[in-house]
Amino acid sequence: MKGLFRYEQKDTVMHRLDPRVKLVWVFGMSVLSMLFGAPSLLLIAFLSTLPFWVMVKPSSAKIRAILFVFGTMVFGFMLTQSIFYYWGDPTNPTFTIIPETFPVIGYITGGIHFYAEGALYGLIQSLRFMTTVSAASVFVASTHPSELLVGLVRFTKVPFTNIRIGFPNEIAFMVSSAVGFAPSMIEESMIIINAMRARGLEIRGGIRTKIRALRHIFFPMVVGLLRKGRQIAIAADARAFRATKNRTFVDELQLGRGDYIMLTYIAVFLVAGTYLSSIGFGGTAPGLG
Repeated sequence: MKGLFRYEQKDTVMHRLDPRVKLVWVFGMSVLSMLFGAPSLLLIAFLSTLPFWVMVKPSSAKIRAILFVFGTMVFGFMLTQSIFYYWGDPTNPTFTIIPETFPVIGYITGGIHFYAEGALYGLIQSLRFMTTVSAASVFVASTHPSELLVGLVRFTKVPFTNIRIGFPNEIAFMVSSAVGFAPSMIEESMIIINAMRARGLEIRGGIRTKIRALRHIFFPMVVGLLRKGRQIAIAADARAFRATKNRTFVDELQLGRGDYIMLTYIAVFLVAGTYLSSIGFGGTAPGLG
């Protein structure tokens, strides 16, 4: 799983795109996933992110991780929504898993039923999340945290002036640090688990064994993360972070031909999606629209 959130240094089309353009693309896909309500359109939106995965040329570990995340997402959303679905007719389930007359569980829950409308709604929600997660994962895999920092701080320039519009340095630094912190956290937890196994800690087994093992793993991981955060803070202070209001950057971001092509693609996709949503393909829960 650690490969899912890690930047991979390569020379691909996506790596060469301006980080601001990729941010706009992720935002656009997130908006489309909220606008669409038809499963077919959501599937098209999700499939539209796959060519960008091909451009990134991900490692096998990243492919396995993203497939695991997507599979878990679809299964979890469809299962939970098919059981806990509140918009359909509660007196007309597709079939009953546990009847009301079943001892204890049936009495407490009033019966557990499966609703086909809920499964469809779960599929819609999973496609929405998968579209956003897929685009965001491509962005993380192809964008170095330093490029993300520059893109957030110097997002755009006011025409005919030297005024730059962007996020405050503190917020940009926090976001770029968080992007690089996730793989470090996963890697730290794996190191702790391997160290505890070498000392004889038993992890495999029932729930009790796992809870006992989690107690021994949790505190070293928290201490390690706090130590990592302190190191980042010391490094920022050593480089005079926030010493001046307007920072200078070695590399200035400039849009190229590929960036303008990508922006045109995003604009066309957003306009088409907004139009389709306005004529009746917007998001509604099955059973309400």
